[in-house]
Amino acid sequence: MLLKSVLNQFERDWAEAPMRDKNLDLSKFINKSIIVSGSSGIARAVVISLLSVNDKLNSNNTIYAFCKEEANGIFALFSNRSDFNLCNSESLLPANADLFIETYFLEAEFNNLDKAKDMLHLCFDQEKIISCINPSKVVLLSDNSVYGRLKPGFVISENENGCIACNENYLPTMIMQSVENTYFSAAKQYGFDISVLRCSTIISDFSNSDFVNNIIRAISEKQNLKLCNSNLKVSYIYINDLLTALFYVIIKGENTTYNACSDNATVSNTELTVIINELFENTEFSTDDNGLNADGCAVCNTKLKQLGFEPCVDVKDALLIAVHAYKNSDEVFMFPDAYDGKLETIQNILLGFLLEIDRICKKHNIKYFLAGGTLLGAVRHKGFIPWDDDADVMMLRDDYDKFLKVLPYELPANFAIQNDEKTSHFPFTKIRINDTVFSTEFSSRFDDIHNGIFFDVLAQDQTSNNKLLRKLHMHATASTRWLVLDKWRGTKVNANGKFSSFVANILKTILPLSILEKIQNKLMSQFKNKKNANFLFDSMGRNITRGEFPKQWLDEAVYVDFENVKLPIPKEYDKYLSYLYGDYMEMIPVSLRHVSHDIIRMDLGEYSEYEVKK
Repeated sequence: MLLKSVLNQFERDWAEAPMRDKNLDLSKFINKSIIVSGSSGIARAVVISLLSVNDKLNSNNTIYAFCKEEANGIFALFSNRSDFNLCNSESLLPANADLFIETYFLEAEFNNLDKAKDMLHLCFDQEKIISCINPSKVVLLSDNSVYGRLKPGFVISENENGCIACNENYLPTMIMQSVENTYFSAAKQYGFDISVLRCSTIISDFSNSDFVNNIIRAISEKQNLKLCNSNLKVSYIYINDLLTALFYVIIKGENTTYNACSDNATVSNTELTVIINELFENTEFSTDDNGLNADGCAVCNTKLKQLGFEPCVDVKDALLIAVHAYKNSDEVFMFPDAYDGKLETIQNILLGFLLEIDRICKKHNIKYFLAGGTLLGAVRHKGFIPWDDDADVMMLRDDYDKFLKVLPYELPANFAIQNDEKTSHFPFTKIRINDTVFSTEFSSRFDDIHNGIFFDVLAQDQTSNNKLLRKLHMHATASTRWLVLDKWRGTKVNANGKFSSFVANILKTILPLSILEKIQNKLMSQFKNKKNANFLFDSMGRNITRGEFPKQWLDEAVYVDFENVKLPIPKEYDKYLSYLYGDYMEMIPVSLRHVSHDIIRMDLGEYSEYEVKK
């Protein structure tokens, strides 16, 4: 049973987060016996992430969940897997395990003497168990309560101390310090490696923090809540970043302590209140001297970043995702604040573009297809991908040339063709709307370029039937495209090797941009007149590096539903989309569902209320 078939969209996002980190070499993480100790949602998350690595990378690790009998249910989902073992007794654990991950001390807040005694007893019991198991390495998940209280404005590093007093208010601090000391002492006594990961206050729908759980519950149930009126800052971490940080410590960590927090996630209660009220409707949070107080403190995580760790989810995104995960809705999640609430209007404008292209192509008997993410949206969503902010069509070269000839006479007067401006050097055709602004970070660098709302039209070009010539052709085309782009934006060419980069930068320097573009365009259409060509490639698009695909995939178009209208896609769409995306029905992770373009200026002009007349 593959886990991805039974996990919801939120679980899959955090479970696979470590595998998306390019700085983590998980290929070294194979054939290990790993014990995860704990009976909370955090322990379950760690187990799921480890099993997901097995599924995706065939890493052949054996995972043991060591927990109390009453917690068996949290692991029921994967209890029948051959690479998973549920153990209620240390006698069932393997001797000489490769890795022991301790999560028990993140399970709950222990702010009274009885809970403190339980935690100390558990700590000593766990030490005895570890001595019997004799693991090679232990990773202890601690939390930032170990630091005590900090003075205002202080952000603490791993070897620094906060304020600690001997009273019940500081029980969590004293307990976590005792736990860490016990584990480090055991490491010296029994000869295993140990790393401690001090987690910031965890944001998720299964947080170990009562403070966070109360916030998530109140937002989800549209209740008002009062937080303590405090300007002391606390660091938070989303579950994605926590699991990724854990893998960094497992693979790269030394015998020392690391702090972990997300970026832009160190805020005071006052700041958190403002963020929540901005993000969520029908919920009113306020601050009060008697309100809920955050647990934890502000921490510095530069030590972990030196290992290569880079957090991916800020506190705003973490709250949005956690609330939706708590509701456990099957609705496809996307971030709601895209383009100041104008994304639906932008998609309506793009649909208007598509219908205009369809009209022109039908009138002149030009074959075209939806392309890229627009094609994917048609198949997977019967319309736009919910977070998509652009649209593309593609044509064979002959149809593309024919389209460009009729386009100036067919487009409405408020449209502009962008493929021959002296300031614009895109390899494909953009159609823009006059008196609008949709400026990306890149296009905004050029003062004279038309920066209106845009629509892309691309050609799919023929290439050689000979494998070697095909490879040379596509490589040369891609290289000249990079030369044009780097010449245009004034950056150095970074080719595969030093010598290649050196030669490319000389060519970029001595050849005018107009000459480079002529070479580029000539190469793209070099096999235009080849009568028996069997292969095409995405000469103008971002998929040029994916190589060739059979020409017959674009022989025939079929019309399908797209936003309640009919538009054409390749009849062989399954083969084509598999070539582009692999498992194309699998959506991108929840935490990455932001709009795709870095728009820095937007003005829809008279189209701000645009709707398509279908």
